[in-house]
Amino acid sequence: MDDKEQVLEWQKTKDPMLFANLSIRYRPIINSVVNKFKTTGLPPATLRAHATTQMIKALESYDPDQNTQFSTHLWNNLQKVQRVASESLMSGHVPENRNLQRATFTNIKENLTERLGREPAVDELSEEMHWNRKEVGRMLSEMKGEVTASEAPFDFYGNASVTPHHDKELADYLYTELSGPQKVIFEHTFGYGGKPILNNKEIAEKLHKNEMWIHRQKQSMSQRIQEMR
Repeated sequence: MDDKEQVLEWQKTKDPMLFANLSIRYRPIINSVVNKFKTTGLPPATLRAHATTQMIKALESYDPDQNTQFSTHLWNNLQKVQRVASESLMSGHVPENRNLQRATFTNIKENLTERLGREPAVDELSEEMHWNRKEVGRMLSEMKGEVTASEAPFDFYGNASVTPHHDKELADYLYTELSGPQKVIFEHTFGYGGKPILNNKEIAEKLHKNEMWIHRQKQSMSQRIQEMR
């Protein structure tokens, strides 16, 4: 498929692999925007997050009937990044570092959610941000303003229980072996990594799955813990 066909196919399917292909294809344009405005005081990660957001919007709004190449349409959308950078330079105001980190984190999390078609796991955010898992969890906790359940008693079905310390260690080990969606279930079951504890219905909504699928995944994880014991 040529670029136009890939864009139209992505509009229909929201296929993350197509998005990845298009991101690679148009990376030079994104990089040029980031490099052009990195002297304004905004971190490159923030600029890149804004640029990626505009690329997603360009993909969603592209209309081939307008007789415009997608590269031109994308460039027009990226002018919004230019305005953000220019306003920062003209005002001479750069937000405090933590506020910048929060803005960058929010943009990257939204972009990753769009690409995956579901809520990203802490590990996926960690890889995308180049942060460690602990820092991602701290940011999630700050943004949600919620007390995490990392130290709370739990079982694999979200019920209150007294869990021995060695079981917590086994759970931490299991987390590293899970797939992305399974990690999201794990996080919302245990309050892991700053995520709030949710019931099966709420987790299913975040992953665009049905409740029975969530239940089966929890059963599988519980069985694996039993085997590891």
